[in-house]
Amino acid sequence: MIKRIHKLYFIWQLDKEEAWINEMASHGYSLIGCGRLYFDFEETDPGKYKYKTLFLKGSYTGKKNMDFFRFLDEVGIKVTSYIQYPGTCCVYTRALAEDYPNGIDIYSDIDSKITYEWTTFWYLIFCAVVMFFGGLLNLSMSLRHNALWSLNFATALLCFLLMIICLLHFVMTIIKIVKLKKERAIHE
Repeated sequence: MIKRIHKLYFIWQLDKEEAWINEMASHGYSLIGCGRLYFDFEETDPGKYKYKTLFLKGSYTGKKNMDFFRFLDEVGIKVTSYIQYPGTCCVYTRALAEDYPNGIDIYSDIDSKITYEWTTFWYLIFCAVVMFFGGLLNLSMSLRHNALWSLNFATALLCFLLMIICLLHFVMTIIKIVKLKKERAIHE
């Protein structure tokens, strides 16, 4: 039996989303598919799988990502689903818990973690720019005082609010990158 749960996570909440998916797996629900606003689970043995959520550059079907997925398959990690975004994709992977009792750690070296954070950084910049111009467009339309001026103004405020949220997470991503670079310098 498939259980569909509607839930929204933002790109900067991948850790939280991954923890929730792993919690569902510990209760006997294994992720088999998802979309931007839903997750499909099937009943399995509780704790059978461990999950890892990845944010990758490029298309899901791009050569570099497909080579990476073949490598993951060789080490017992399967791709269960993905969501394509402009220039990036969010990939959901799983492995047997008995093979990965401490969880799946794909980005184990510091340079890989830094590269991963840069991918998030550029996506947040893209989203902030889109929200900024969307806000400006709606603000200019609201100044014309047409029949929908209040809706345009509210949409402009929402776009600017989302832009600010993206920029805050952009700053948090920069802080993570700086910490990782300091950690790399210590280990060198």
